[in-house]
Amino acid sequence: MPELIFLAGWAGPLKGDSNVKYFSCQIKLIINEILQVNDMKKDSISDHELLALIHKNIDVKRLKKQDETITKTRIDKLFQNLKIHVKKSNLSISTEPEEKDVSSNKHLDILTVNIDGASRGNPGKAGVGVAIFDKDSKLVKECSEYIGIATNNVAEYKALILGIKEVIRYSAQEILFKTDSELLARQIMGEYKVKNTQLMYLFTEVQGLLKKVPKWKIKYIPRGENKKADMLANKGIEMSFEGDYKG
Repeated sequence: MPELIFLAGWAGPLKGDSNVKYFSCQIKLIINEILQVNDMKKDSISDHELLALIHKNIDVKRLKKQDETITKTRIDKLFQNLKIHVKKSNLSISTEPEEKDVSSNKHLDILTVNIDGASRGNPGKAGVGVAIFDKDSKLVKECSEYIGIATNNVAEYKALILGIKEVIRYSAQEILFKTDSELLARQIMGEYKVKNTQLMYLFTEVQGLLKKVPKWKIKYIPRGENKKADMLANKGIEMSFEGDYKG
């Protein structure tokens, strides 16, 4: 049952991306290894279930009140073990051939990726947007996604994750990620500590994906310089209303 719950937590992000499916399967195997070391059989909520609930943005404080075994020490230890196993595991090598973009020309060796996440309600309906430019500032690709109910910070992280997945397809050698979230930029650069439990989960996923990028930087920019990605993120939110209408 915990395995089903864990996979359900990943169902949305995995659609149509074999490489991400592979990454998620590896994370699941890693957690299985952790569970073999840390015997949590006496806990009413298993580590699998706890990680799935965190990924779904469930209030950890409420969980702590419902289950006294969920403590800050337990959560910190779980993420520490997860990070150690991610570093030890070779997540940059897939058992399936990666989908590459057919236009692998020299002008795509260097890419700039503007990312943005938006939430109406914080938490509320949230979307992410990614705009990819070549070294001549020409738009290479743009994409929007609706990610469900999330906070602004979670949306920013998921925008970065989407951006990384997209640039991996181009086999670019140098990537500059631009974001108007100073928190995201500083946390990825290691200047700020990641304290939020769900952000730590996403931060760990980002670390695994960045191993596939040869050379990268992330830069904080003012919101006024990120209009394209902002528009795409809001477009992602609008997708949810289209779904409501069809339903």
